[in-house]
Amino acid sequence: MITSSDQEHMRSNQRGWNTRVAAHLNSTYYNLDEFRAGKSSLRRLEKETVGDVQGRSLLHLQCHVGLNAIGWAKLGARVTAVDFAEQALATGRSLADDVGADVRFVYSNVFDLPKNLDGEFDIVYTDYGVLGWLPDLGEWARVIAHFLKPGGVFHLVEIHPVTAAFTEADGDLELTPLLFTDGPYEYEVTSTYGDEYGENRQIPSYTEYFWPYTTSRVITALMDAGLRLEVFRETPVDCRQRFRTMVPDPDEEGCWRLPGDPIPLTFAVSARKPA
Repeated sequence: MITSSDQEHMRSNQRGWNTRVAAHLNSTYYNLDEFRAGKSSLRRLEKETVGDVQGRSLLHLQCHVGLNAIGWAKLGARVTAVDFAEQALATGRSLADDVGADVRFVYSNVFDLPKNLDGEFDIVYTDYGVLGWLPDLGEWARVIAHFLKPGGVFHLVEIHPVTAAFTEADGDLELTPLLFTDGPYEYEVTSTYGDEYGENRQIPSYTEYFWPYTTSRVITALMDAGLRLEVFRETPVDCRQRFRTMVPDPDEEGCWRLPGDPIPLTFAVSARKPA
């Protein structure tokens, strides 16, 4: 259940994500110049997880500035992309126009989406840094089930929660007690991420709220919503340099690994709505 406190926390996060957009426009993580020149933001893991999207309807939740939503549209999907940050959606619409992609952008948080969008989709999709902003994974999963056609599939590619259980000190990873807690955790945020470890950009300060999750909570929520798990995959590859000791992945540009691959850094889930 989404409480009034949850709603206020989400509004604070919403203000923060609107603030982040300006810093992301010149970030090497998003690299908008190369994107406008034709480079796709979709990595191998996303494409392997989702597969062929040609001619299929795809709902992209929490799309931020829309790079991957546009990427799916360029691969032939009929894309509806959703986010709760107006500034992010404005950037997404501009980018879609720049590259000639047909994407419908919808302003809504995930939990309010059934009131703001009609229809069902072949695919519901979300990726990278989305779950920690959601106070109720059960309701999140029910929204996903609501928008899937019978036989449709939900695909998630997400930062592995075990990364939140570690901090880095003097080149060593040290355990923290964060993972098996309910949250929300409250942080004062003054910077936003880039690609490399030291690339953080300063932004106006805001209060951020984060709800820890585990892979078991995610999978259980989806199953409780009536979806049938088809794929669960963990990989030692990350979408950015989260720890200073991470090194570029030799097999894919823009991806990072820890030397020796000691922990999973990303996971992927696919779950189908029964026909």
